[in-house]
Amino acid sequence: MKKLISKLTLSLVLILSFGMTAEAQLAKSGKFSGKFAVAGKVLAMHMQGKAPAFILAEYFGSTTNDAGSGIFHMNSSKCVFAIEVVQMPKTTGTGYCTFRDADGDTANFRASSKGILGRSTEANFTITNGTGKYKGITGTGWFKANNVPSFEQGTFQALGTFGGSYKLP
Repeated sequence: MKKLISKLTLSLVLILSFGMTAEAQLAKSGKFSGKFAVAGKVLAMHMQGKAPAFILAEYFGSTTNDAGSGIFHMNSSKCVFAIEVVQMPKTTGTGYCTFRDADGDTANFRASSKGILGRSTEANFTITNGTGKYKGITGTGWFKANNVPSFEQGTFQALGTFGGSYKLP
């Protein structure tokens, strides 16, 4: 009886281990889409009269993938953007974001954005590199963000959607 229990236990451990390994692996290429939430603060601002002309901002947030697993699912993120107010309230910006998954692996992208100050932003991005399972990753994508009311002066919050495709070596 003890041998049978040992064999069953070993079988269960092997099955569970295989399942975890298979789930942790990422397809060599694919498409993704999902939702995100960010909150941030203004790091610096240059004014032109009473209006901002340039804003340096830092964002922290989280993402979920519509597929419920895979790239950008349950990730935390940190971004830094330089935003120019080209003609009040129209903006253009450039930024860099790092996403970290539960394993601690990261994927990075560089984005170019256009928007309306305090309301909405649309951007295209290029996935530039990564660590761990994302080492050598490349890809492209987009995101759209809509601001929600700020909690306090100098901070901002936004909700949005994203999508794109990636390739691993």
